[in-house]
Amino acid sequence: MKSPVKVLALLSLLIALYSLPGWSQDQLYRESGGASWYGPGFHGRITASGERFNTNDLTAAHKTLPFGTRVRVTNTANGKSVTVRINDRGPFVQGRIIDLSRAAAEQLGMLESGTAQVLVEELGSRGVAEASPAGERAKPSGSEKSVQVASFGDRSNAERLATRLDRAGLQAEIRQAGSFYRVIVPGVSEEKLDGVLKSLDELGFSNPLVR
Repeated sequence: MKSPVKVLALLSLLIALYSLPGWSQDQLYRESGGASWYGPGFHGRITASGERFNTNDLTAAHKTLPFGTRVRVTNTANGKSVTVRINDRGPFVQGRIIDLSRAAAEQLGMLESGTAQVLVEELGSRGVAEASPAGERAKPSGSEKSVQVASFGDRSNAERLATRLDRAGLQAEIRQAGSFYRVIVPGVSEEKLDGVLKSLDELGFSNPLVR
């Protein structure tokens, strides 16, 4: 049996660890790597989340983190940091882990260099999206919901996903919005909503948009 002194020492160590900067029960993702920022030609374009990209917002693209996830990005060369919200996919360049808006890059002091080595730390709970200009990701009220699984610029990609969902027992349809094709599971009752979301999560879609 451990002595009271040893137990007290262990508890003191744990308390000290939790007080260190960057240590958090809610911090789920932490990675170091290269960062870049969007050029001016992307301003106003639709992102993978369906939002319109605004170079003056504190947002970023990441390959896998759910849309709405907030991360702290620290420039390891100068110590400057900024908190951004994930609303797009990318960057698809080897060695880079995050693509930042101009506003975020400016706060990190990397506008002139274009790239920087950074530390990315997830904040908050995974799968709980923040309110954003594109709307709340929480379950809205009403008798039936429509669940948007994804949005594509290429209709053939939307058709492949709809077929995959149909085979999984989820009756999907494609709705065109401008130049984009949204894959929707329509007419989901409150009683069936949790089951549909669970099925989508098992298929790898952990953060669909519920309307």
